[in-house]
Amino acid sequence: PVGKAGSGERWQSPSAGEQLQQQNASCQVFRERSATGKPQQGFFSSFFTKNQKCQLMLLTTLATNPYVKLLLDAMKHSGCAVKKERHFSCEDCNGNVSGGFDASSSQIVLCQNNIGNQAHMSRVVTHELIHAFDHCRAHVDWFTNVRHLACSEIRAANLSGDCSLVNEMFRLHFGLKQHHQVKTN
Repeated sequence: PVGKAGSGERWQSPSAGEQLQQQNASCQVFRERSATGKPQQGFFSSFFTKNQKCQLMLLTTLATNPYVKLLLDAMKHSGCAVKKERHFSCEDCNGNVSGGFDASSSQIVLCQNNIGNQAHMSRVVTHELIHAFDHCRAHVDWFTNVRHLACSEIRAANLSGDCSLVNEMFRLHFGLKQHHQVKTN
């Protein structure tokens, strides 16, 4: 595991081939990202209402959500302290994606054009922090080991509230019998 010198972080660095593969994947989903893995921003990007709303909802989630606080503390104790300015990015995304964990930069991307309310932001941040925790603690091989990816997705869906009855009803999925098996398959 390699991190920034003196930062106290223990984020794993992928090989050069893995980095290129991860950057290509992140550019397909997070449209503001260039091949460098960072958002492309214009001079006035910080003045847009979507970005300000996303930043405010993120701050609220980080300050008030007990699951997020627990995950941040667990990551800190695992040697992967999370810093808002470094590890979170509010960006426009393609499709219906709400967020993602960009393993190439160890950054959580929050899709400001698709997150509409505080509850949704809390679920997305919790879900993506679980991926970040797995990346830090378990050194997940995101792009070549399907089992690692599946395990992290199942954990994130179960622990973030994605599989809750209320969320499934909003998605118009009303089945109660074997709900968990269907959701995670």
